[in-house]
Amino acid sequence: MLLDLLTGDQSVRRSGTALIPYATFVQQFKAAPPGKLYCLHGTDTKVFRLPLYAASHALLKGIPVTLVDGTNRFDAYCIAEFARKVTSQGLVRQRVQPEQLLERIFISRAFTCFQMEATITERLPKFVKLAHSPIVIIFGLLDTFYDEQAPLYEVRASLQRVIVALRGLKRENVSILLASLDVQLASMERTRLFPTLKAAMDRVFYVTENEKGQRIMYESQQDFGRMVGGSRTLNRKSKHL
Repeated sequence: MLLDLLTGDQSVRRSGTALIPYATFVQQFKAAPPGKLYCLHGTDTKVFRLPLYAASHALLKGIPVTLVDGTNRFDAYCIAEFARKVTSQGLVRQRVQPEQLLERIFISRAFTCFQMEATITERLPKFVKLAHSPIVIIFGLLDTFYDEQAPLYEVRASLQRVIVALRGLKRENVSILLASLDVQLASMERTRLFPTLKAAMDRVFYVTENEKGQRIMYESQQDFGRMVGGSRTLNRKSKHL
């Protein structure tokens, strides 16, 4: 599936969004200058596969990648599949073993919103310097923030501290890619958390799928910036930090 997405280079403009090929998305993320805040979201769990494929491109070049998982979606098979495909289709000179890529990705898991905040605001800035990891992927940053057991006022304050930390990492030339699954929430107040996070991003992409496969659509700042105050719902082998 990955290599099928690497075709075409033209964007299609559609009512405030631009349909872009996977290759264009990867190029935008890794292009100079370093230090970016990108977000992928969608209604299908495959939204977590695309960041892993993007990470695989970096891992193939020997670049360490750090992944913070707040929704238990890390799948080593995606990276192993990438290694097998680039080898079988002759895209590399030497055979690539999955272990060569997996040993360059560092995993940290968070099970509560407080763990997620501590990981991003305290541990992550120090770790990426120590590991020389210029790329960070975060799965389900807000999933634990949706837990009704966490007081809303604490969750809101925590999210603001997380955003400050993400911007700090960007200033240190770390490129960050978030992946989030769109969900329907009973709490209207917690529904507003995701638009707040999106408004802090440099670019936001919506991932959908039809009979032709996955499609990536760029959302303009205007589209999601208006929603921050509104009420609309958008519907290893591996080392550890």
